[in-house]
Amino acid sequence: MDIKIPSLTVANPIDITWSHVSCTVLSSSKYGLEYDRVKVLHEIGLNAPLTQDESFYAPPSTRAIDVRSIFPDGNIVNFVGQRYSDLQDELQKYGQAVAEGNVDELNRLHQLFLSTTMLSPVLFKSGTQVLTFEYELALYPLEGNPSEFDLTLLAPMPSFRPVGQSQITVRIDLPSSNNLAFNADVLESIGYQFDPTSGLVTGDVPKILEGDYGLRKIIVWNWQVDPFFHVHYRYR
Repeated sequence: MDIKIPSLTVANPIDITWSHVSCTVLSSSKYGLEYDRVKVLHEIGLNAPLTQDESFYAPPSTRAIDVRSIFPDGNIVNFVGQRYSDLQDELQKYGQAVAEGNVDELNRLHQLFLSTTMLSPVLFKSGTQVLTFEYELALYPLEGNPSEFDLTLLAPMPSFRPVGQSQITVRIDLPSSNNLAFNADVLESIGYQFDPTSGLVTGDVPKILEGDYGLRKIIVWNWQVDPFFHVHYRYR
């Protein structure tokens, strides 16, 4: 495969045993807004409780984040849940890249730092073992295709590392073709296995569920390593 997933290399990731991502796509582009709202609930079970207070970046709960603002491919969720201390490590890399004149590394880090301007720190206290992030994304139609939308997700997140027999589950609820008001067809729904160091795709993540249930189409993936997901849907 020639797909490469942009990702952040973290020196000391936090070990996790499970992660669950639930996304509900709301067809708000059909009732007055320019975009579809995506409500995301992301829960992460740590292998052990936090030994100190930790801050992580996430979109503010007061507004839907426009994923086009920094990342045209919608991959801002690569940076949701980024640990504050890991970003400090990146600042040191930035200084080194300046000293070496490494333009590619400077551009990569510049995009990373820009992404944090769209996010807000969330504090979790020492002793916490389940982290919860709740936020909204704003999905605008694809350029030239006003009825088509792309949703991309990375699970669990860059600052975390699945260990042992970990379970990573992603559930996406979309408007169904049975919904006469907002009926939609899913043109592509795929989960990718990838190497978090190189970003290169190594295979597919199998789905465990895909089907229409009432007025919603539900897609579920379950895996044990870092997966990346992409859904492309179109309104009729």
